[in-house]
Amino acid sequence: MNYQYLMHYISCRLHTIIKRYPLLPSSCPLPSLVPDESFCSRYAFTDASFLTEEILRTFYTAAARKFPLLLTVNYSLIYASVPTPEGLFVVGPVRFSSSASLKTALTASKMPKDFPETAALCDFTDFADCVLLIYNSFQENFLNRDTLLFQNVVPLISPEETQQKLADLIFHNQEMAVTHNPYDQELREFSSIENGDLEMLQKSFEEDYPGQLGTLSENPLRQLKNLGIVVTTLACRASIRGGVLPEIAYSLSDIHIQKLDSMQNPAALYPLIRTFEMEYARLVQDLKKQTSQQKKREGNPTVEQCKDYIFKHLHEKIRIPDIARELYLNPNYLSNLFRRHEGISIVDFVAQEKFKLVKNLLTYSNYSYIEIASYLGFSSQSHLGKQFKAQTGMTLKQYRDKYHVREFL
Repeated sequence: MNYQYLMHYISCRLHTIIKRYPLLPSSCPLPSLVPDESFCSRYAFTDASFLTEEILRTFYTAAARKFPLLLTVNYSLIYASVPTPEGLFVVGPVRFSSSASLKTALTASKMPKDFPETAALCDFTDFADCVLLIYNSFQENFLNRDTLLFQNVVPLISPEETQQKLADLIFHNQEMAVTHNPYDQELREFSSIENGDLEMLQKSFEEDYPGQLGTLSENPLRQLKNLGIVVTTLACRASIRGGVLPEIAYSLSDIHIQKLDSMQNPAALYPLIRTFEMEYARLVQDLKKQTSQQKKREGNPTVEQCKDYIFKHLHEKIRIPDIARELYLNPNYLSNLFRRHEGISIVDFVAQEKFKLVKNLLTYSNYSYIEIASYLGFSSQSHLGKQFKAQTGMTLKQYRDKYHVREFL
């Protein structure tokens, strides 16, 4: 492969140096501190003034394990060594824009005092992704970011510390007769969402127990926000189990969590969380009502994949051949299969779902009609308006004037 191009690309992306050293058997002495090749996109930038044998030896020790190493030098500069069949590539130095405690740290006594400030500032994740790009470009077995970080980053809390904190907390709760709310209440709450049972969900809200909610933060406002994130996540998953399409459930979760994060009034947060749960339960309930009005049909995985594709591409012009190509099927076969199981053509289903979204945007947003038309893949505002009136009997303006909500959660 053309690794020279790759190294120049990463050097430019990270604004630092990449050096290539020869791979050596473990019995060989260290090579010269001068690399075989050097790649640098920054004019006259070098770190040769303080690179030591100890640092290079650390790189080669890691290379023997055939695994990338992230290294901190003098608690400020970051390097990575990446073993490949073409040699040992050393990336750096850089500085991180956010702190990350690495397992391997060394000092370089010859470093000039003002040198650290000359190293480029970059994001930790971006640096890790560049290391992975080099490593995976030469390897058959794929290395992911989680594994790279697990091997190189000091965890913020060790398993031993976790166990100690758990023992202390259990002892404290027993002494103070403090318990959490029972698990069976949680099961009833989220089973109600899964079943679309609004009445049972409301009853689960009203249940009274001597226990209490978990402590997720010492800050009261952050405690309620964290609780809301947990509850929204569980409610989202419950609605998916109840039949809501994952793309819709996840998107709604994003909206809810962003709303929670923006709230500053603790008194309004708890009712808002309950409102979100009710909204998920109502989605499942509506879905079950639609299903009960149709013929009893056995669900078909291919049809569900087709519907999932449609929901992910509602903002585009959706063509049956494109869906069929994505699912590796004949377009006519897919069309017939969809109609047989759903009682509606793919074209009509796409129109139905697009107009649901049009109504939502007219009700809950201030987007212009032309913006809505463009976003949903209509050829023009006029085209959208004609089809919308044919479907609803109302113009876009009439619908917005009647249903638009200017103040909403």
